[in-house]
Amino acid sequence: MKNNLLFISAILLFISCTNNTENKEVIIIESAVTQTLTLEFASKNPETTENKEGTHVGVNEMLKLSLADNNQMDFVGQVITLNNLKDGAINFYTRNDSLFCNAPHSLMLMSMPPKPGIAPIMINSNTEFFVNPMSLLKLDSVKIMFIGLGS
Repeated sequence: MKNNLLFISAILLFISCTNNTENKEVIIIESAVTQTLTLEFASKNPETTENKEGTHVGVNEMLKLSLADNNQMDFVGQVITLNNLKDGAINFYTRNDSLFCNAPHSLMLMSMPPKPGIAPIMINSNTEFFVNPMSLLKLDSVKIMFIGLGS
């Protein structure tokens, strides 16, 4: 009896599958998702903030830069690159899902806002260093803030 019930069920399943004679069109949509790494930077606009420091600088007085992967841009008198190493530039590059930098001149690196008990770090020229979002790079009279990843 059990075998007959299984046999009948198998036949019904087979019939229901073969009875569907409609030609249904299947549409496959392929869309390539390309994400480009972009870094966001900010710096004081030297034309409007000559005598202003820190919290006295308004957001509208800041220059902003979005730097795409494998590119370079001149920003506040400094050439900045991303995964596009150039001599004499401030080079940002990725390795193992981390962001690193090296610069042709010594600089001071600090977090923004400054964290109590954490002193700024002096970085020698041509030295590789790890960069976190909201890091301020102070090169002589130029201050460049690495805000983070862009969208």
